[in-house]
Parts: sequence; C-alpha cells; structure tokens
Amino acid sequence: MDAVYQFPFAIDWRFAATIGIPATVIIAGWFFVHWLNARRDLMLRKREARLKALEAAYMRVATSSNRPFTDKSMDDLETFVSELQLYGTPRQIQLMTEIVEGFKKPNNTVSYDAILADLRDTIRKELNLEPVSGAVWWLRFNRDKNEGAASKSPSSDTPSG
Repeated sequence: MDAVYQFPFAIDWRFAATIGIPATVIIAGWFFVHWLNARRDLMLRKREARLKALEAAYMRVATSSNRPFTDKSMDDLETFVSELQLYGTPRQIQLMTEIVEGFKKPNNTVSYDAILADLRDTIRKELNLEPVSGAVWWLRFNRDKNEGAASKSPSSDTPSG
C-alpha cells in the first residue's frame, strides 16, 4: 500500500516535463496547422467557384450580345442575372440591374460594355493578370442563311456606350 502512495513521488518530473511539454506543443501545432489548412482550402474553393461562375457569366453575355435574340441567348441572359446575384460584386449587381431595367423599356438599346469590362477586370485581378484598359470589342461574322456558312467579311463592333 505504501508503494501506491509513493507513485507520484517516484516519477522523475524533469524527465516527464522534457517529454510532455514538447509533445503537447507538437500535438497543438498539428491541430493549429490543420485548422489553417482547412481555412485555406475553403478560401481556395470559394475563390475557384466564384471565378468559374464569373467567367461563365462573362461568356454568356459576351456570346449573346450584338446578335439577334434566340431562345438560347435569352436563357443565357436569365442565367447570367442569377449568377451575378450570387457571385457578383455590389458594382456588378448594380450594372446588371441597369441592364434588366433597360430590357423593361420597349425599343431600348441595352449596352453590356460596362458589365463586361467590370467582369473582365475582376477576373483578371483575381488571376493576378495584368490589367487591361480600353473598350470591349466585338467580333461577329455576317452569316448568310442561304449559304449555311459564314461569309468572308467579319463585322467588328466597338462599344456602344
């Protein structure tokens, strides 16, 4: 019975401290690094999802603009509005709202140039690419419906607003 009471006194506390303190620091460090990695991974996934959505929104509007409306282009514009409400900056949402309001007015010309320039700048900044200034350019080929192929003369449109 005396051996039981002597157990705590029989431990070499210096040895326990030299082993226990570093082990505790290492284990706490593992948890801290895991927490940091989880935060970084979440930020990267959010950034990637946002970039993909903004790129898709940009391409939807860019391919639908300066063309006659089709069912597909109208669907693309509807999806564009939804994507920007989820992933866009407050400025992009404001520009998108102006476009939607423009569609409500009969015979109104709607310009996508401001929203596309803002999307372009946001995407390039997120990807750490050089900033690009200047207007958004459009290249549209004149298609002859009778021939079923694109004609040789492309039309290049500069921004309308």
